[in-house]
Amino acid sequence: MIERLDLLSALAAARTDEIVVMTMTSTLQWPLVSDHELDFDFLAFGMGHASDFGLGLAVARPERRTIVLKGDGGLLMSLGSLVTLAEHGPDNLVVVLLENRAYEMTGGQSLPTRVDFAGLARASGIDGGGVNGSGSVETWNSLDEAADDLPRVLGTPGPHFVVAPVTNSSPLPPVNHTDHAGRVTRLRGALGID
Repeated sequence: MIERLDLLSALAAARTDEIVVMTMTSTLQWPLVSDHELDFDFLAFGMGHASDFGLGLAVARPERRTIVLKGDGGLLMSLGSLVTLAEHGPDNLVVVLLENRAYEMTGGQSLPTRVDFAGLARASGIDGGGVNGSGSVETWNSLDEAADDLPRVLGTPGPHFVVAPVTNSSPLPPVNHTDHAGRVTRLRGALGID
């Protein structure tokens, strides 16, 4: 298991000009490691659908990589998004599934224990499903493995779907999701959209 805040810190350090879309618990911790104009908190816009939004951004902005940070509980709410992601296969999309096996934001209820998220992504066609046969499904089991693999994932054609088994021992900041329109305006401005 990887300490989630350590993984987010490693990702923030490796990131350059990628859009980062986060949802659920990552919306609380990502701001501790990044305050980039291309960070977008998706929590208030649809639980489980951050990767759908990220897919749209990746397709609309092929010149820029989009990274999605989402939880495993959210993925269970929108399993169909895996098939859509595989169908369109944008090579500039990276989805990092923060697998803590709990619905952390809604009370910490346990997820079903037998779900194989990497297997679901492969069965959906993401592995090798990119427009040029690119794309990967993988699992990072340690922080060292993630840090070593980040340059490849951020620098080669995808889509990449990464399962990262995480735990969290850091206190979570309070939920503070206000000014939704302001966050949309900030992202639009950073992307040069009038």
